[in-house]
Amino acid sequence: MSRRTRLSVLTALCAASLLAAGCGATTDRPEGQDGGGGDGGAECTPGEVSDVPDPKPLAVDVPADDALGAMVPAKIKTDGKIIVAADAAYAPNEYTLEGSDEIIGMDVDMGKVVGKVLGVEVEFVNASFDGILAGLGAGRYELGMSSFTDTKEREQTVDFVTYLEAGTSTMVRKCNPKKIETPEDLCGKAVGAENGTTQLDQLTKPDVEGSVVKACSDAGKEPPNAQGFPKQTDVNAALQANRIDAYLADTPVVNYAVKKTGDAFEKTGEDTDAAPYGIAIAKSSGTMKEAVQGAVQKLISDGTYQEILDNWGITGGIEESKINGAIY
Repeated sequence: MSRRTRLSVLTALCAASLLAAGCGATTDRPEGQDGGGGDGGAECTPGEVSDVPDPKPLAVDVPADDALGAMVPAKIKTDGKIIVAADAAYAPNEYTLEGSDEIIGMDVDMGKVVGKVLGVEVEFVNASFDGILAGLGAGRYELGMSSFTDTKEREQTVDFVTYLEAGTSTMVRKCNPKKIETPEDLCGKAVGAENGTTQLDQLTKPDVEGSVVKACSDAGKEPPNAQGFPKQTDVNAALQANRIDAYLADTPVVNYAVKKTGDAFEKTGEDTDAAPYGIAIAKSSGTMKEAVQGAVQKLISDGTYQEILDNWGITGGIEESKINGAIY
């Protein structure tokens, strides 16, 4: 998902969640949200914005594994650290807080502790999601940890080490004014997603797993009016401003946004298309993928992995990390 000088995610979500007093946003409801979407049904009452603070980064101390560290290629060790690219607008996986450039989140904690196992410092840098894989190939980064779905198409460009399983979820404005429940309900509607994501592919391509375009075609309906945005925070803002009717994003991200913006958004329909997340690694990196896979598996086995997921409120943990484990 990627980044800025930067309105933090919290600021962007604040604007998206109608926290008018603190953000200068309007307190008017978007069109169609009165009385459960204006259809004469029971009145829909906006929820409360969560007052639970964001989790704090988890400092975990684990011992280095010399055997795995020896598998890190010398050219990656030369500068004494692994440069990891992330699109830091995809909370709670990778994001920044208001007034800070520090990237935090589940992926960051996971990446740093992988580095500890390998005996190498890890530095996260902010990058545009749709440019990270190309940046790996160009040698600008050594890993990409940015909620990447491991797909067979992406495996043609980079290698992946799997570390989570996540699906796709649908977000709508509070009270679901357009009554969106199924993929077919997205047909002909303005639907957003972040640029470079599998979700934008689902909204624009008929031949990908979970294609909404194909579902609409099979139902004899018009495809969605897909709209791509540079950052997930831009997608949130577009939905709140009624510029799109819904958006698709990874389930952990949608769940987090519902919690943080309960008066503006709600999740609808079923989670679909569960697939593995992967740490992206350039194909020219020799045994780096084996080193990272061994480190992730070690963290799964010793319980550190689950501790990190629990800290960020994320489900979808796996028992076995794989190299290039795409299922579609």
